[in-house]
Amino acid sequence: MLPVRMLLGAVCVALGCAAAASRAEEPKSWVLSANNWQQGEGLLPEPVLKRVRNGEYYFKVVEVDPERLRQNYSAKFWQASEANAGKYDVDPKTCGLKDLATGKMPSFYFGFPFPRIDALNDPFAACKMAWNFEAANAVAGGGGATFTLNGIDGGGEYKRIKLWLHGHGFLGRHFGPIDNPENLRGASLTGVMEPQDVDGVAGLGKRFNDWESQDQAWFYVPATRRVRRVNTATRSDPVAGLDIYADDVNCYAGKVEYYKWKLLGEGKVLAPVLSPEPVKQRWISPTRAEVAIPYFTAAYESPGAKGAPWLVVENLVMIPRPVWIIQGESEDPFYNFGKVIMYMDKELYRIWWKLVHNRAGEYFYNAMCAFHWSSNDDGSFKTVTPNMVVGVNDKTNRAAIGGRYSTQFIELAFPEGHFSLQTLTHMAD
Repeated sequence: MLPVRMLLGAVCVALGCAAAASRAEEPKSWVLSANNWQQGEGLLPEPVLKRVRNGEYYFKVVEVDPERLRQNYSAKFWQASEANAGKYDVDPKTCGLKDLATGKMPSFYFGFPFPRIDALNDPFAACKMAWNFEAANAVAGGGGATFTLNGIDGGGEYKRIKLWLHGHGFLGRHFGPIDNPENLRGASLTGVMEPQDVDGVAGLGKRFNDWESQDQAWFYVPATRRVRRVNTATRSDPVAGLDIYADDVNCYAGKVEYYKWKLLGEGKVLAPVLSPEPVKQRWISPTRAEVAIPYFTAAYESPGAKGAPWLVVENLVMIPRPVWIIQGESEDPFYNFGKVIMYMDKELYRIWWKLVHNRAGEYFYNAMCAFHWSSNDDGSFKTVTPNMVVGVNDKTNRAAIGGRYSTQFIELAFPEGHFSLQTLTHMAD
């Protein structure tokens, strides 16, 4: 007589248990649409859910094990975050990060500065959450991509701009501190490639590592061969007349100290990602990796696709995530936004959605901010990167999509002098 274990095994093979087990391991997925929009209540900001209810939006939802998603940040990052407990506080006047050992802004940090936050009792909880968000942004150290900004209305695309962006960070880097003679948090360089009438327009930005200084930004216009200094409050101005803003990068691209942060509550949202799994980094030199990204095709690019023209219909999935609901508001009189409501991941510190109000307090705009993770071969270096913003002006019923690049690069060591006025003025040579 066969042992019970062998007998059960034989029966299982006959009945296809292996296939059933495999299917059980696959993440559960479903589609949120007008047919079941009620299932999205409490999972999407109200202006977004309204478009689901009206049949303009539909989303593929994938249920993901939270512990599996946590592993998209490296073990080194989580270890550093835990080691940061008790090292930092925030300056009560500016919300600047403060090293308790010196009482000043740290010259370098890595990992979440605040691995544990008493959200109910700490009056500076939202400010500390903002610094955790900043820390997650900074892990790669540097990189860039070439991408488009697409203006879209009811008739489809009405404007397209192609440009490239390079960014370089000095704090929060996975591979440790580097020389920082200007005491910067970061620098950026961007150049417009299309259309022809603005080809060669370029910009340089620098953010200083202190609590109170303003960012510095310059633009170069080839037609005049002149560099012009600009007020960085222009981050709240529409980019080239499109319904998208410089402050939409990462869903917030300003200095943490620019906002007064306030915790409004907590909840759960559907978070937009390329995939719950990290994309592979392909290292082509000791300092540079390339990451291939599937294109986020929108409805206006897909003949016969249903939904709003700017709805992304390929390669985007939604994952349910717990969030803090946070309000940010600038006191700069030249900043065009009033209060901004952000849905920030409780554990991963990504801002997935934001609702923007004007200075009069009226809601007018929402942004969906999508990300992907990438990993080297052995998983020792992982980073999260923004790859798309869909900005929707609910007052004008227009939208813009930014990002959607096919490749990004991670760069650990840009050439000396790359982020400089000299580079800016010679880019069109």
